[in-house]
Amino acid sequence: MRRGLSFLLLLVVALSTALVTACGSAKSTRPATIAQPDLDAGLATELFFGSGTQAPANIDVRVTNRANVPIVLRRVEIDSPGMGQYVIGRTVRDFRETIGPGETKVVGVFATAYAQTTRRPSEPLQLRAIIEFEAGQARWREILMARE
Repeated sequence: MRRGLSFLLLLVVALSTALVTACGSAKSTRPATIAQPDLDAGLATELFFGSGTQAPANIDVRVTNRANVPIVLRRVEIDSPGMGQYVIGRTVRDFRETIGPGETKVVGVFATAYAQTTRRPSEPLQLRAIIEFEAGQARWREILMARE
């Protein structure tokens, strides 16, 4: 029994080390042969808190492929750092949208806005989007900061 537990503990440590090494060495920069996509993000509809402190925040993310090869939109993570009157809760959505060379696609991300100081915010929205792409065997992230 004791020998089995020692083996199991050794296996867990080895797998954890391998996972940390793999995550730490994962390349997240765009390959030099692929042009940076043109990115934009913003609210699809106006926020309406009504009498509550939460509101649906439908966010459109627009991607234009400026490369001469297809790219695949894999994942979008959205939040709103630095906001005072309200925030967009961190939201992650996975995709598998192929975007051809020169093509533009708009994808929707459904998030929730949370009022912090008022239900009628006048503060401009500041969005941060971390967008993951893939082309062939390469995977990378682009970070977009947008302000409305």
